[in-house]
Amino acid sequence: MPVFLQRYLSIPQEREYEAWTVQQIEDYFSRIGMRSLIWAVSPRDEVTWPADEHLYMDGKIIGLQFKQTKVRSTQTNTSLDYSRIRWDFANPKGQFSLLQRRKEIFYCLPTFLNRKISRSALEHCIFWRPGCHNDTNAWYNNPRAKTPYKCLAAESRWGHFIERVVSCEVGERIQSRQQINSYLADLQSLFQEYYGQNTDPDNSRTSAFGLYLIYLQL
Repeated sequence: MPVFLQRYLSIPQEREYEAWTVQQIEDYFSRIGMRSLIWAVSPRDEVTWPADEHLYMDGKIIGLQFKQTKVRSTQTNTSLDYSRIRWDFANPKGQFSLLQRRKEIFYCLPTFLNRKISRSALEHCIFWRPGCHNDTNAWYNNPRAKTPYKCLAAESRWGHFIERVVSCEVGERIQSRQQINSYLADLQSLFQEYYGQNTDPDNSRTSAFGLYLIYLQL
């Protein structure tokens, strides 16, 4: 069994994957000297530009939707391998369809179960967008899976992903205050369209939705 798939205490929760990865993204941009902003959004929150951060407006905005790594159970005691690693996009209802409509939002999919790997979480994530198929299941590498998303192993990792962002291949270009306000208003409108009132009533955690926006100065 690969060390990355060995369980230590328990399989990490989605919010733990979020925390580890977002911190490492912030550290990455700090190390290479790129100015960035990262903040969590939720269907129940008003989507606003951070009030005290409006001094630069030539950049790109991208979204990362985090999902917990899952394991398909079997009736045998065979060693765990990557053919059993998968992600489920069915919940919350509507999220998958919303992401398909927003070309600047990507799924961030951890590829490890071992908590001891948490300090290198960013290096073990896949950054991926679904195609037009409405199948809400994806696999790391399972050729026999009955879904078009059966092999995500070769999709972008962080280095390649951020190179695409900086090269203006992906992401939403932002060049004015008016443009960012319009973008956020449009995103909030989509939240209302897809979720309505069917969201967590206590909204106890602003990142419960698992969506983070990243603004990167170019």
